[in-house]
Amino acid sequence: MLAELVSVRLLFVLAAIVLCSIVVGEGRRSNSRFTNLMCESHDESFAKVSKCKLKLLARGRVGINIHLNMLKLPITNVWMNWSIDRRYNGWRPFLYNVSKDFCQLMANVNDLSFEGLVINAIMSRSNVNHTCPYNHDVIMDNLEFTDDLLKTLPLPKGDYRIQLRFATNKVWKLKVSVFFARDEQ
Repeated sequence: MLAELVSVRLLFVLAAIVLCSIVVGEGRRSNSRFTNLMCESHDESFAKVSKCKLKLLARGRVGINIHLNMLKLPITNVWMNWSIDRRYNGWRPFLYNVSKDFCQLMANVNDLSFEGLVINAIMSRSNVNHTCPYNHDVIMDNLEFTDDLLKTLPLPKGDYRIQLRFATNKVWKLKVSVFFARDEQ
């Protein structure tokens, strides 16, 4: 009788574990976070990086803070190149390496493209929310990584780098590298 009671309880416990794993497994979501940030000015007479750091906003929440002092204003001609690299055995190209006219892109943002995802994320937390000309410093304040940023771009688990390079008059002036990790829960 005791053996039957123990085996019935064991069956209930096993059934509860299986049921919970099925329910939790269906609600699985990814957990992504910024891990590093590097800003580099190739022309100090054009722009200086006065702030380029990650800030811990709360437990598990990290924000990007960038302040670029633009020294040659107005800026009317901006070309942008961005790429996503994934860390395998060193950094390897992954999905995108795109160059576009930034002024034209800001005039016609496509929300469904990768560029649209990046631009909309940047515009939500910075003063780069209009088209050219730019007559001011570039400030980004507490840009957080949320999985909504990549809802249309499913990325597998891994370490990634988004590299943004900016040029004016066909000369590269700035480079910003954003590193993030994507884990599955």
